[in-house]
Amino acid sequence: MILPVVLVLATAAAQSATNAAQTAVLAVEKQWNDARAHADVATLERILTDDWTVTHANGTTDTKATYLADLKSGARQFGGEVTEHDVTVRIFGDTAIVAGASESAVTLNGQRQGGSLHFTRVYVRRNGAWRMAVSQATTRQP
Repeated sequence: MILPVVLVLATAAAQSATNAAQTAVLAVEKQWNDARAHADVATLERILTDDWTVTHANGTTDTKATYLADLKSGARQFGGEVTEHDVTVRIFGDTAIVAGASESAVTLNGQRQGGSLHFTRVYVRRNGAWRMAVSQATTRQP
């Protein structure tokens, strides 16, 4: 009788840890969207890994340094908030995969970017904090 109770308790503890990790990752995802919409480079510097890259829907790729420099200079501008829906978070130990759909109005050097996108992001837990390691987006068809 003790073994099934231990198994149930262990399963419940694992599910609780997964739920806590999902909640923490979603909190960083919200920080990401808020920070880029408001050109908050300091927050982005903190939540992105040093080797972070983003592949945009148009197929171009930016490094962390390039992306943050574009925000800081005003070359990359968001015309409002970034909204997300149909977001899923899967936890694999110290790695999380976030996928979903987003809406944003972005320009880079006056050229339209953003729009209706599907995205996938990979987060890693380092020193107890979740940080984004890579982001990729594709244009969502109507």
